[in-house]
Amino acid sequence: MTTFQEQISIEAPPAKVWAALADIGNIAQWNPGVIDSYTTNETAGLGGTRHCDLQGNSFLKEEVVKFEPEKAITMRITDSNMPFKSADIHFTLTAAGDQTNVSVAPEYEIKYGLIGTLMYKHMVYNMYRKGMVGLLKGLKKHVESAQ
Repeated sequence: MTTFQEQISIEAPPAKVWAALADIGNIAQWNPGVIDSYTTNETAGLGGTRHCDLQGNSFLKEEVVKFEPEKAITMRITDSNMPFKSADIHFTLTAAGDQTNVSVAPEYEIKYGLIGTLMYKHMVYNMYRKGMVGLLKGLKKHVESAQ
């Protein structure tokens, strides 16, 4: 498994940040890499699922596999046309005075053996990291502008 971590500080209490993260069907409102998103079952919290259409005709189907209100949420990619064999995206919230520190740490494996490893080293890693930075910046802008 491969992982990395990105962080951002948001000028809002954890409850406000959590409201955006826990509303899994509406990630397209704040993640610039997501064109459209919607829930695919009636479950709120653990076991909730969503579909995301991404730029470049890519898609993700995800399930909430960890749900600790105002502390942590993990989304597992259950289906995708992207080169992930498996992937969990871990979000962690930490209160810091009037701010919330948010980290995102994807943990993933790439498909396609040696070809996938080469693709990862030359393209996927930089694109994925850039996407996670954009996701955090979008979350910050969304939460802070809602106050």
